[in-house]
Amino acid sequence: MPFHTKEIWIHDKSFVSDIQTAFSGCYPFLRIDFLETTAASHTLKSSNIDPHTSLRALASLPEIIRMDINRNRTVSEITHDFGHALGVIAQVSRKSGNVWNTISVTEGWTLENQNTAGEYISSQMLGIVN
Repeated sequence: MPFHTKEIWIHDKSFVSDIQTAFSGCYPFLRIDFLETTAASHTLKSSNIDPHTSLRALASLPEIIRMDINRNRTVSEITHDFGHALGVIAQVSRKSGNVWNTISVTEGWTLENQNTAGEYISSQMLGIVN
């Protein structure tokens, strides 16, 4: 999975961590997580999928899937594409200092803008702490 292409190639031998590593390689101030939902006693709960989970366990992947994560795509486009391809919830978070905040209000921003904002916020927050 080359980091410079802004694409992630997914196949049935891939693991969740492979996607996460490739995504963070392109956008170091963004993180992608995958959640599975369960309905228990009429409430909907979601939990992070272990990074060591094989994609074969999540979805039937008949062929290689090419996920476009170029800098002009928005968070909402990316989460939709991953969710559709894998049948799980994809969630992108932005680094703010030493914490990761889930992106919700600004999900219409491009990945480049989100990553730049994360870099700026982190540098400002770490400058205050240090």
